[in-house]
Amino acid sequence: MFIIYQKYYRFLFLIFILISSTLHASEIEISTKNAYSLLEHAEVFFDKEDLTLKEIINEKKFTAYHKPYINRGISSATIWISFSLKNDSMQNIEKILVLTSPLIEHLALYRQNITNKPLFQGVLDTSNKHSTIFPYFNIKLAPQSSKKYYLKIKSVINPIDFGIWIYNKKQYIENDRSQQFINILLVGMVIMLMFYSFILSFYSKDRSYFYYSFYLFALITQQLTYLGLTQIYFPTEFVAVDLQITIFKITFLIITAALFSMYFLKTKNMPFIHKGYKLLIAISFIEMILLSIPKFYNLNIVIFTGTIFIIYNLYAGYLSYKIGNKQARLFILGFGIVFISYILIILDAIGLTSIMQKVQNILMIGTALEAFILSLAFVDKYAILQKEKEEVDVRILNELQNRNDIIKREVIKKTEELKSMVENRELLIKEIHHRVKNNLQIILSMVRLENDSIEQNMHKQNLNGLESRINAIAKTYDMLVIKDDLEEIDVAEYIESLIDDIQESYPKEKYHIRIKADIRATLPLRESIYLGLIINEMVTNTYKYAFDSYQGYINISIRKHRNRITLIYQDDGKGFDLKEKNNSLGLKLVNRLIHNQLKGSIKMHTTDHIQYVIRFTL
Repeated sequence: MFIIYQKYYRFLFLIFILISSTLHASEIEISTKNAYSLLEHAEVFFDKEDLTLKEIINEKKFTAYHKPYINRGISSATIWISFSLKNDSMQNIEKILVLTSPLIEHLALYRQNITNKPLFQGVLDTSNKHSTIFPYFNIKLAPQSSKKYYLKIKSVINPIDFGIWIYNKKQYIENDRSQQFINILLVGMVIMLMFYSFILSFYSKDRSYFYYSFYLFALITQQLTYLGLTQIYFPTEFVAVDLQITIFKITFLIITAALFSMYFLKTKNMPFIHKGYKLLIAISFIEMILLSIPKFYNLNIVIFTGTIFIIYNLYAGYLSYKIGNKQARLFILGFGIVFISYILIILDAIGLTSIMQKVQNILMIGTALEAFILSLAFVDKYAILQKEKEEVDVRILNELQNRNDIIKREVIKKTEELKSMVENRELLIKEIHHRVKNNLQIILSMVRLENDSIEQNMHKQNLNGLESRINAIAKTYDMLVIKDDLEEIDVAEYIESLIDDIQESYPKEKYHIRIKADIRATLPLRESIYLGLIINEMVTNTYKYAFDSYQGYINISIRKHRNRITLIYQDDGKGFDLKEKNNSLGLKLVNRLIHNQLKGSIKMHTTDHIQYVIRFTL
């Protein structure tokens, strides 16, 4: 019994196939209606062998097609459509044939008996650029006539999804202008939100808005082409390049959207999700480079990556909200709207639905709503931060009140300890200086005793020189013990005291030498000692050798400019031959102190009087 029924159904199926194969598209009367869907009354052939129109007609390849749209996704096949139009009226009829897709690359209309001169309206092969969203052909039929047409459609870069309609031209142009206005308005809104996000990124220092502005830019460039506005308002050469970089634009859209999501959702707090975004960015970047090469061009792979991304993006938003990121709720709401748009576009691109034929600008509508919602995130973030700030302020205020007394007590305690330490340190330093001074005085007394016991004049002079040098050092420590400042010495007071000691060592009835000291500087201990030794040598040498008549003058000037010291020493004595005196102990000591210890320089004039100019830096 089952076998009998099975044979019966097979017989009915064969009858249905035979009847369907004998059906042919009917002629379409165009004089009665303003708008008419053509595909439902046409014959179609999907050519994968690159046949000529003549071969297709001769081999009877056309079969009846009863659907309003053709959606082949990404396909390399050439689509041929055959249809007949007739005019039963008594007057000339002018209509337009509209193909409802702005992305078809090659589109040619062949007329009956003129198959060698087709009319072109494809994006890449049209010489007459149209001003409407969809390309169209002008159709003219004489009274009581009919005509056969063949339409050749080929698109390998963009998905193939279109319907074919017969329109009254005036009515179509009016509808197209309205649609263009709506699309331009939507694009303008998104551009405004793009600039708003870009400016907001600098104002708020939030990198998520910076990347969101680039995401909107990528979306605008992609949608301008998808909506047909690029083909209308940009030069043909630009349109040709724009179509060739479809993969680049889509992958750039994914990358910028991922970067925005990473910063907005703070995915660093979710290491696994953060790594997932990085992986998607890396994959998209590789696809951008590799799949843009014509040899490896494959839009389906990019669409698959985009599908994974939008699902992953929505999931990441959910997880971010779940772990406490309150702003993620706006992300879920905004991206949820766009998510629906993306899913519909992807289903349309792979040929599973033609719903986008009716709502081509759904993504721009969704994006405008998303951008508006996410732009409110800044206000929302401010409100959240303000609330958190108030709570933190209360806690901080209570904490400060509790710690204030503790800090005061600690400050007082530490201040007293430091004060005690400073006082002890000063006492210790003074004690050290006092002991050094006492030791120097003991050494000085020993030298004087030794000097008094020696009768030879040469040895006496040497010991006198040693005595004056020790005295120059002792003077500095004597001043440190007397003064409160343990860091620096008043050089004027120190040098004047040193000069007084030198003058007292020579009999006043014999030596009539005037010394003028113009000193304006304070110096640390180390530099003061070196400077005192240098002046001691110079004044002593002047007393010994400069004046035959034992009378004259000495000028000493010391200036301090910032950290640079200048010493000028002058006398009006007879001078000396520098070459003869170059090996003297006094000059050697002076040179070593200047060059080795002070790291300074000296200029000497010794011909008819003495002038030393010494400079060094602290």
